[in-house]
Amino acid sequence: MIIAIDGTVASGKSSAARLLAAQLGYAYVNTGLMYRAVAAWARHHGIPTADHAALAARAATLRIDLRDLPGGQHVFVDGDDLTHDALAPDIGADVSNVADNAGVRAVLVREQRRLGLAAGNAVLDGRDIGSVVFPDAGVKFFVSAEVRERARRRLADDRARRPGITLEEVEAAVRERDARDRARPVGALVRMPDAIDIDTTHNSGPHETVAQMRAHLENRTCPISIPGSHA
Repeated sequence: MIIAIDGTVASGKSSAARLLAAQLGYAYVNTGLMYRAVAAWARHHGIPTADHAALAARAATLRIDLRDLPGGQHVFVDGDDLTHDALAPDIGADVSNVADNAGVRAVLVREQRRLGLAAGNAVLDGRDIGSVVFPDAGVKFFVSAEVRERARRRLADDRARRPGITLEEVEAAVRERDARDRARPVGALVRMPDAIDIDTTHNSGPHETVAQMRAHLENRTCPISIPGSHA
């Protein structure tokens, strides 16, 4: 069983995906960490991520693995643990270049499918999981929340970098990110017709979001067996 979770920025999809996988006993495939890992790998090899052709050519044969280790999930590129570098605070621009590179994205889609299929039961989250990576997923969720609420959730983190930033500025940035995600040339954010909508606007955390998801899973025609449930 593959569960695909897509959705808007700051909607809580990644936290919910991680928790849902833990509750179901499924593998969690952190696709965002995989994109970051390729950006870190490019830095290590002196490949400018803005050079799409060079990056795609060099990345064509990469193998990317995720392992659950003490302290969290780690990402390995061709056997090298690049987790620390992948989470560097200044890597954002490189990650965007990686995400917009059709050739590299094809490699990552291949690796994400490999990991999901190898696991047998897996939860993946991102922008194009249900539309591109696993259009054949058994269950697809689309997670969203009102823009104002998503801006509130981002405000504390953004103020850590820019103490004077206002909620209105963060909200404008969230709206801009939404538009950019939906208009990306590859891997655009798409809500599939067969996706189940999950609105997290009034949720206080991932446990409430996962409870919404579990209710849908338990009420399916062929319900998923969930530990601790009566399905």
